[in-house]
Amino acid sequence: MCVRRGADIVGFVVDYPRPVPWTLSVAQASELMATVGGAAQTCVVTGGSPEHVLHIAAQTKPDYVQLHGDETLADTARLVSELGKCGIKVIKALFPDTPDLEQTAVDFCAAGVYAVLFDPRTPHNASHGGAADLSAYQKLRAAVTCPVVLAGGITPENAAAILRQTQAPMIDLMTGVELRPGVKDEARVIALFQAVPRE
Repeated sequence: MCVRRGADIVGFVVDYPRPVPWTLSVAQASELMATVGGAAQTCVVTGGSPEHVLHIAAQTKPDYVQLHGDETLADTARLVSELGKCGIKVIKALFPDTPDLEQTAVDFCAAGVYAVLFDPRTPHNASHGGAADLSAYQKLRAAVTCPVVLAGGITPENAAAILRQTQAPMIDLMTGVELRPGVKDEARVIALFQAVPRE
């Protein structure tokens, strides 16, 4: 449904290291990912040790892996190298409480990540989230050379205004188009893409 309505990348939370209502097993994710067709791509959202992430990626074969945990720069650089051999790009999530946020983002971009994602939904409050700090996002975007994905509090009602304000090249939505955790609302997905016309 998300692909049919216009999603470029469909994300799947897989074996997330903390309890969240969206997490799927590797088998469940693999089955769902096989149905993604057309020009849409797939992304596994997970976190943890490089071995854990590499195991998931080997089983699911996504286009992207979004690291949404406490991965170090060294671990991320290793994953960029190993996953890159399979054509998988890495997105690294950063959070408002990340120490020295802008320099950390610069370092991750230098390590070869495809993009960084700025998200108020930290690994420790992954079930709750909140609205992103748009001014912090803009400072972050100005500091780095890689794309910065914006997440947090985006809905069909505010997406157009947020995009006008931030000029974000990519947005990441989850709860903003859900009926309840893990269940997307097609009417809200349609409303989102009506509010944000495709180029």
